[in-house]
Amino acid sequence: MNTLRESLIPIPVAALGAWLGYLSGLPLGELIGAICLVTALSKLGVRMRMPYPFVATVQLLLGISVGAIVSASMIAQLSDLSIVVGLLICMTTQVLVGYNWLRRMERWGHIESLLGSIPGAMAAVMTVSGEEGPASGRIAFVHIVRLLALLLVVTLIAGGHADSAPPTLGTWLDYLGVIPPAIAAALSGYLLERFAVPAPYMLTGLIFTAAINVGLPQFQLHVPEPLAIVALILLGGLIGIRLKDITLRDLLRYIRAGLVVTALTFCTTLLVAFTFSQMTGKPFLALFMSWVPGGVEVMTAAALLLKLDPAFVMLNHVVRMSIIHFAPVFLPKRLLQSAQPEH
Repeated sequence: MNTLRESLIPIPVAALGAWLGYLSGLPLGELIGAICLVTALSKLGVRMRMPYPFVATVQLLLGISVGAIVSASMIAQLSDLSIVVGLLICMTTQVLVGYNWLRRMERWGHIESLLGSIPGAMAAVMTVSGEEGPASGRIAFVHIVRLLALLLVVTLIAGGHADSAPPTLGTWLDYLGVIPPAIAAALSGYLLERFAVPAPYMLTGLIFTAAINVGLPQFQLHVPEPLAIVALILLGGLIGIRLKDITLRDLLRYIRAGLVVTALTFCTTLLVAFTFSQMTGKPFLALFMSWVPGGVEVMTAAALLLKLDPAFVMLNHVVRMSIIHFAPVFLPKRLLQSAQPEH
């Protein structure tokens, strides 16, 4: 009975925090509010836990959300190999510099350093970073710091536009359209889970939704915003619970680690974007906005404001997110779950 109560408490708490965060008007206020309120109550001694079915739901919604953006026209644009090569080189360099700092200077463990250095996709990382505890908490905090810092930088580059429109409910067809790939992804994900594949529902959600969008474009799958908000609430609860063991001393250390990794990621992106701009003749700012970590929607909106090529920017971020969502398949699940902090 206690386990059931501890599992149900985070949902209304995170939902209340998300609502307060939305009222604040801050970018990604819903996620930040959910994290803060769940963390605060955890610190006050309220016992909460996030059972795996909730984590699997976040994985499924994340995979479907990314897959719904993929289209046949995007696949066609990938014939320009310079885009893929540049993106892969940029992502690899971002991971290497971040990993080396966390591993050598912050004295983190191998898997912690790897997960903490992945460029963006905090939600995807947090659903495969093992159970709650100091290791998972520090990974979450570094990603939060980097997310907020990069969001601030992008907002400044885009001229201070950070308005957030109220969510739209979507039509009943939008909800019906998501059901078939969701069911197929859930069943396939369950089978992959039997073979110890990390983040199985995220992987199958992406594959089935993208396959329908590319193979049957007339259906025009869209993920209704309320479903995305549900994912944010669950994710906020998940991260908030994992931050409960962080002390003030840890807080200062992790802020430093997050800011340094963000600065290294930022400088690496500038360098690689400038190099490829000289080699390919593509606008430097377009390459930078395409390869710096950030949400697909935020970066595409910024590209529109800057009068860049929004389709090009969106393509790069969708490919980046897809790569990150596929990446856990190649990491042994036991390795992720057994990651222990090093001091």
